[in-house]
Parts: sequence; C-alpha cells; structure tokens
Amino acid sequence: MEEYSLKLDYYGLLNLHKALLEAKFHTAPDNKLISGSPIIANIYIQIRDLLIENDRENEWRDWFQLSNRLDRRNQAIFLMKKCKHWSKATPDKKCEIVSNYLAPFFFDDEELKSLIAEVDKFFEEERF
Repeated sequence: MEEYSLKLDYYGLLNLHKALLEAKFHTAPDNKLISGSPIIANIYIQIRDLLIENDRENEWRDWFQLSNRLDRRNQAIFLMKKCKHWSKATPDKKCEIVSNYLAPFFFDDEELKSLIAEVDKFFEEERF
C-alpha cells in the first residue's frame, strides 16, 4: 500500500489533534464508526507521539495520561456502551476495542481491566 506524508508545523499538528479529539470523543457523532476505528486510533497515536517529541514532552505526556482526562474516559465509556460487537467479543477483542476507543491516551492494565468491567456490567444489566 502506498504511504503518504503530511508536512505540518507544530500548530498544524496541534489543530489536527484538536479535530481528532472532537471527532473521536463526540457523544453524538455523525459517523459512529470513527470513535472505535482502529485506523483512526493508529493515526491519532502517531500524532500523539509527534506532539510528545517536541520541546514540551513532559506537558504532552501528562496531557495524554488517561487518569488526567476523566472527561474523555467517560465519553469513551458512553460510546463503548453503543458498540454492537461488545457482547460477542472475546476478552482479547474487548481489550482491542477499549484501546481503539481510548486512543491516543496512555493507560495501564488496571485501568484497562476496570474499563472492560464497567462496560461488561452495562451490557449484563441491559440483558435483564
């Protein structure tokens, strides 16, 4: 597959980050597939990494910690509760789903398990 590259300065990168943040975590999106898209997640992780590489590395690393962005965590949970594939997903697939919805944020295994448990609980309660 052919690869493309963009030539962005810091402010172009910053604005792309803002646009993706809005698109991925909007709780009433026009396109519901964007939030959990593995392609968008991968692109956004690349943008995160480029932002971290600049002279404000520590500020960006802190900004991208999920524990510092509870608003985005809650928005992702809201969106995951609408995921049509969740109920039939294997544990590994659930990890992948959560990672895609939460990209570009950093989180540890405990946070991942907690998020999976929270969404599982929602779907269990919906069955009854």
